[in-house]
Amino acid sequence: MARIPDKIRSINGSKETLKLAVRITDLWFVGTPNKSEQAEMVFVDSEGDQIHVICKSDHLKSWKADLKENCTYVMHNFKVVKNDGQFRVCEHEYKLFFIGVTVVREADLHELPFKEFRFVEFPNVVAGNFVSGLLVDIIGVVDQVVFRHVSSKNTRVVFRMKDLSGEILSCILWENYCIQFLSYLNERGDDGPMVIILTHVRIKDAQGSYPALVSNSFKASKLFINDPILEIHEFKERLLDLGVEVTPVLLPGDQASSQVSGGSQLSSKDLFLSKAEVKTIFEINGIFEDVVCVTVGTISKIVMDNHSWCYPACVQCHRKTNIQTGPFTCRCGKDNDQPVLRYRVEVMVTQNNESNKFLLWDRECAELIGETADDVNRVKIEDGDLDLNASPQALDKLLGHVLAFKVRIQSKFKNAVVLRYSNDLDLINVVLKMLPDSEQSLSVTADHDPVAGFPLTPKKRVSSDEVDDELGSSPSPTIV
Repeated sequence: MARIPDKIRSINGSKETLKLAVRITDLWFVGTPNKSEQAEMVFVDSEGDQIHVICKSDHLKSWKADLKENCTYVMHNFKVVKNDGQFRVCEHEYKLFFIGVTVVREADLHELPFKEFRFVEFPNVVAGNFVSGLLVDIIGVVDQVVFRHVSSKNTRVVFRMKDLSGEILSCILWENYCIQFLSYLNERGDDGPMVIILTHVRIKDAQGSYPALVSNSFKASKLFINDPILEIHEFKERLLDLGVEVTPVLLPGDQASSQVSGGSQLSSKDLFLSKAEVKTIFEINGIFEDVVCVTVGTISKIVMDNHSWCYPACVQCHRKTNIQTGPFTCRCGKDNDQPVLRYRVEVMVTQNNESNKFLLWDRECAELIGETADDVNRVKIEDGDLDLNASPQALDKLLGHVLAFKVRIQSKFKNAVVLRYSNDLDLINVVLKMLPDSEQSLSVTADHDPVAGFPLTPKKRVSSDEVDDELGSSPSPTIV
């Protein structure tokens, strides 16, 4: 009988002949490559428990090519030591080190969870209610850039962030994180909210008149700025729903940059097209890097994959929950009488006999369908379909829409996430004229088929297996 893998929570230092079935959810490298470089990782197991793991330079040469973020493995044999350093990546009492007899075997363990952010609440940081030295994740909207300094010796930016409660927290980004932030700030195409996620954050206690603040770790942190991921998407929606006021992102006084605020005069068409490449669906199918594209197409199919058409979430922060019915308390602190349902629907978008899977989130689906996911589910239950996974007839209202789409290609997950859509005929015609096959881009009127050759007759729902056979694509990511 095969040996059952050990659980991360059971690691207590009593044995080092461990067998672990894990996913690497975070991976970063510290030191000089080929000299003093070491790899640091976060493992997660089937229970969602995490542990910090280090592969030092003397072992890294053997394993560097095999260690990949988001991949799953069965591993054996580690040195187990106390997790008592000045800064701790995980709450676990212990951390692991690769040794000479560590065994690493990549395995298909798709059921293992992906990374789950551990967001700290701003009021807790301000009040000093946090575990000293424990690295955490933060999410917030940039409220105001206070200071920046870029030189060969020292590069940093200081800015204020707000959470959904309106609490303000100061953040410092150093070196490459600062450069990433300022580059985005100078190149941003509109004046909308700038929502960021920063992982593995260091918290510095308030000292005298100086408030508590957060900063990136040296190498462990990852910075996401307005990326098309569920947490940022839902934060933006809640920001609008709650009416949280955000100060324009400007540098004070004579440090203000025209590049920072230059997008405020862009038209709606320019905003839609900004920082994006106009591509045909055929061209999008051949893209294998993360880019933002604009195209026009018809929603022709509903794709049924391993995810349901909706997911239960907290009514306040919209974070996904495993509770499908009944009261629960979310990690954001909100007491919920019932979870609220939110759309997550993959659709096939077709253009000139070429198709691609696009992922629609709650706001887009609710606008196109004209009903909330909760309302649709209530009708479905009244019709006798009690199982949440049973797809409702209302999804068919998505079919046949001819739209301009702004999407981000996620090469890692082989899908395209819809950032924006528009049914404005003038905008659709502008995009059509920018496509390579512009001879098909005729003037759009109410009496004219706006996309010559586009199939406007809604097709049936299909399984992801059928779509994968067509496109050679893999299932979309589990984003929780």
